[in-house]
Amino acid sequence: MELPSSKSEIIEKITNMSDFSKIDFLEMIIKERADIAIKKFCHHRLAALYLDRGMNSKAAQNMEALARVAATYDEKIKAYMDSVKILVSGGELIEAERVLDKALGFSSYPAKRVELKKELIKLYKDKAIDLEKNMKRAAALSVYERIHKLGDEIDKEEAKKKLLYYYEKLGKIKDYNRLQGIY
Repeated sequence: MELPSSKSEIIEKITNMSDFSKIDFLEMIIKERADIAIKKFCHHRLAALYLDRGMNSKAAQNMEALARVAATYDEKIKAYMDSVKILVSGGELIEAERVLDKALGFSSYPAKRVELKKELIKLYKDKAIDLEKNMKRAAALSVYERIHKLGDEIDKEEAKKKLLYYYEKLGKIKDYNRLQGIY
């Protein structure tokens, strides 16, 4: 089978395919093609397809792969941060932090590194608020624990208040006392 050699040919080929056929076809192109622009396009399309199917982990993997083939540091950082967003929305906080570390590795400016960490904390806060709205207290608690661990002093203080509230509500008295400094 002759593989398409341009983005327009790929789009034409996948137009009438099912999502899973599109996924198989795009993955085959990535394996067979050496052209970086085509690989970037395919990874981007795959990430979108996986997101539409609720497969956040696979979408994030494709964004990471996109970052690996990106030419500039800014492109790499953007792709890694897109992966972080996907992972946080899927509740994969530890994995999001691992990917953030990769993005930080490509940032040589201290101010940019702080900005990226702030972006992660903002994503965490948004996720925690969403979980609270949906009455998922234990999941919100774990997000606030990550904020308390990674945030600056203001973030830590805000997270501490939420942690104390949830520790008390969820009956985690040892954790409540530890955070209060009782023992």
